[in-house]
Amino acid sequence: MKTNDILSEKQKLILELLKSNNIDKLKDFINSLKTPLYFLNSTNFDLLTLALSLNCTFYIIKLIYNRCNYKTLNYVVKDIYHLYDMSNHKDETIVNYQNSLEVLMDSNNNVKSPLLVSLEFSDFQSVEFLINKGADMYFKINGKYILEILREENLLTMRKLNFLLKNGFSLKKFKIERLSNFEFKYIKKCLENFVFDTNFIKYLLNLYKNKAGISKRKFNHKVNNEINKIEIPMELYLKYLDRKDYKKVEYLYKYYGTEKTRSFKDFIIFYLNYFDRNFNKKSFYDFFNFIINNENTFPFSKEYAINENETIIINKKLKIVELIKNNNNLKLETFLKNNNYILHCLYSSKSEILKLINEYNVSSDIVDILRKYFLI
Repeated sequence: MKTNDILSEKQKLILELLKSNNIDKLKDFINSLKTPLYFLNSTNFDLLTLALSLNCTFYIIKLIYNRCNYKTLNYVVKDIYHLYDMSNHKDETIVNYQNSLEVLMDSNNNVKSPLLVSLEFSDFQSVEFLINKGADMYFKINGKYILEILREENLLTMRKLNFLLKNGFSLKKFKIERLSNFEFKYIKKCLENFVFDTNFIKYLLNLYKNKAGISKRKFNHKVNNEINKIEIPMELYLKYLDRKDYKKVEYLYKYYGTEKTRSFKDFIIFYLNYFDRNFNKKSFYDFFNFIINNENTFPFSKEYAINENETIIINKKLKIVELIKNNNNLKLETFLKNNNYILHCLYSSKSEILKLINEYNVSSDIVDILRKYFLI
C-alpha cells in the first residue's frame, strides 16, 4: 500500500507536524503523549529518518534523536511510501522536494539509513551529528556501502566525499576494488587521502622543524612503505588501458612500487597484446605513441617506444608488399581496412605507392584498392 492507511493516527499527526517543520508544535505533541516517543517507530516508520527526509531543522533532528533514545544509528527503514502523499500540501517547495524524494525512495529497494538520507540531501550538519553519535560510514545496506549507493543514485559529489574523508573515511576499511566503477576523480581523491596522508606530511614537517637528518635509504624506505599501504587492483589499470586513458594508468602506476617495475612492464605488454582485438597492433602503436609524444613516468623510454613503432611500420609495409606480389586483392583490401589507423605512416608520398605499382606490375584491381586507401 502506498497511502497513509498503513499509519496509526498518532503517526499521521506527527508526520504532518514534521512536514510543517514547527518545533514548538512538535514539542507540545510529544509532551502530550502518554507513551515514549519511540513507540511510534516501526520497521517502516522512523521519526529520525522522516525528519531528515523532510529537511526538518537541525533542532528538530536533535530533539527526535534525544527523545527517541536511539541505541544505534546503524539501522534501516523500509518502504517509506507515506512520505509521497503531498498533494494537499500548500507549500510548493515542499511538494517539489517530495517529488525528488520519491525517486530516491524508489532506489535501493526503498531501504534507507539515517546517515544515507542526510548525505542524499547534503545535510552536512546532520551528517556530522550522526557520525559523532555513532553512525557508521561503512554500514552496509543491501550489501552496499553508503558511498556506493550515492554513486548509483548519481548523488555523490566531491564535497560529500571530502566531508566523509575529513570525518575518518579511509581506504583502510573500504577496499579500493569497490571504487572501480567510480569516476576517476573520486578514486584519485581517496588514494591521495590514504597514501602520503597527513601523518606522513607531519613526519616530514617534524624532520624539517627539528632540522633532523635522514639518510636516503631510510627516506626511500619510508616512501615505499607509504606506497605499499595499498595495492591497486589490476582491473583498474586494465579499465583505463583499454580506454586508452594513459594519463590515468600513469597516475595509478606511481602507487605500483619501484621494486616491481619489471613486472609492470611485462603486465602492460601482455595486456596490450590482449587488447589487440583486430590483431593489427593498434593498441601497441597508440600506447607507444603516447610514450613518444608525452612526458611521463612509465618504465618505457622514448627510444624503446620509437623502436617498437618503427618495427610495427616495417612489418606492415612488408605485409603489403607480400600481398601485392601475390596479387591477392581480397586479403590486401582486408589488411588495409584493418590497418587504416597507420596507413599515413607507411608511405609518405604518392610516388612511393606508384613505385610499388610499377615495380610489381600489379593488376587493375590492386591499383583500385591502393587508390582507395592511399588516395592516389
